[in-house]
Amino acid sequence: MKSLNKFAKAVLLTAALFSLSGCGDDKKSDSSEGAIPSTIKVGVVPGPYRGMIHKHIEPILNEQGYKLEFVEFTDYVQPDAALDSDDIDVNLMQHKNYLDGIVENQGLKLVSVVNVPTLGLGVFSEKYNSFDAVPEGAQIGIPTDAVNLSRALNIAKGLGIITLKTENSDQKASIADIQENPKNYKFIPMEAAQISRSLDSIDVGFIPGNYAYASGMDYSKALGVEKVSEPIKNVIAVAAKNEKTIGKLFKDAVESDKFIGAIEADSEFDAFTRPAWWPEGNKE
Repeated sequence: MKSLNKFAKAVLLTAALFSLSGCGDDKKSDSSEGAIPSTIKVGVVPGPYRGMIHKHIEPILNEQGYKLEFVEFTDYVQPDAALDSDDIDVNLMQHKNYLDGIVENQGLKLVSVVNVPTLGLGVFSEKYNSFDAVPEGAQIGIPTDAVNLSRALNIAKGLGIITLKTENSDQKASIADIQENPKNYKFIPMEAAQISRSLDSIDVGFIPGNYAYASGMDYSKALGVEKVSEPIKNVIAVAAKNEKTIGKLFKDAVESDKFIGAIEADSEFDAFTRPAWWPEGNKE
């Protein structure tokens, strides 16, 4: 009986060791530093970029045996915190300037791996089809946050409705930097999310891409559309430790002929400014 008990214990011990060994192998592909999990968690915010990934990146990764799980956030702070703490594996919701600022100011260990076609800030009106028709003294809604306010003013400058003081006309322009305003337009800073909802009470609104998209704005009818510069094109970001694994996986997918061809064939992305690396024949 004693020998039988010893034999049973030995069998149980062996089984336990094999079980632990198997568990270790499973976890290696999912949680080891730098490894690519079979199911990749992707952080997004409301807007067009979840659709871009779902329609045109996910099929490419599915062919390689990976599945995507989308994690939606309601602000632009949580996705980077979640990426830094390994709660998600990748995100697409911010431009490079914003990410660089987060990394510098908060010490997060994140990197951008590739930028993607990006929807620029659009200029919309429910009353007028062009600025030639917008009357003197019209009320124009612009975003209140510093980055988007500066972008809006530079678009206004490009449309020829104002001029800016040259020393602050790049990325730090404010209303105080307006030099000439021939039609005496009244620029009204507003929360970016509120501008599209206020078009019935203002004459013109400068609306950032995500909010314009979420509101169903028709870019073919816009009074103006921003040509997005490289530093403010949206980027795919990963934890720095995963740059050569998950990062490379997404970079290769985005730079593939299959993704480029899919974007060019999808009219939903016609108004999106292409990255500098995009093939010349396909740039707008």
